[in-house]
Amino acid sequence: MFAIKMAFAASIAVVVIGSTSTQTKAYPVDCAILLCLSGGWPVSAECSAAKAEMIRRITPTPIEPPLQIWRCPMHAGLSGLPLSAGEEGGHDFGAPAFDAARSIRVSDIQRLVQYETDMLGPDGEPICRRFSSIRTGFYNIEGEYRWVPTGVASLPASYPAARLFGDEDCTSIYDRSVVIEWRDIDGRRDFEAIDY
Repeated sequence: MFAIKMAFAASIAVVVIGSTSTQTKAYPVDCAILLCLSGGWPVSAECSAAKAEMIRRITPTPIEPPLQIWRCPMHAGLSGLPLSAGEEGGHDFGAPAFDAARSIRVSDIQRLVQYETDMLGPDGEPICRRFSSIRTGFYNIEGEYRWVPTGVASLPASYPAARLFGDEDCTSIYDRSVVIEWRDIDGRRDFEAIDY
């Protein structure tokens, strides 16, 4: 499987590096995000920089699409990665080469815990109100980044969902978290949570 990963990375790199000799603009960090994400974030300076940029884009606000594939200068065709014409993109985001990119899920979580002083419980004490709002960003088959309202079920299975509602003592809290989840080309899932 390692050989398949390396062949995939090498074939994408040929397209990226060989796209044009006159195109020496900015470092193609989105190409690195795609390659490193697909490969399971191997240890390297380039992959560390790519992951840091992906995290920067989703924190704090506004949340940007974590992978902006239209910024990756892949202007040539590749077997198994059909590309259509056009300067501003032209990637077939439905191709298997983009499975890892389509697996990205960004959950924007807002949480509120507070006493409602104007509402008393049966014991005469203020009621503790616990509220959370979750929306999830994802790429559709056309490569467009979309947001939809979701719930706790949209979070990674190993994310501690209990933390959404605080502990028993109703400490006043208003905070935000962002959780980004992805899957590499071997199907391994991972995520990172960032609290504000």
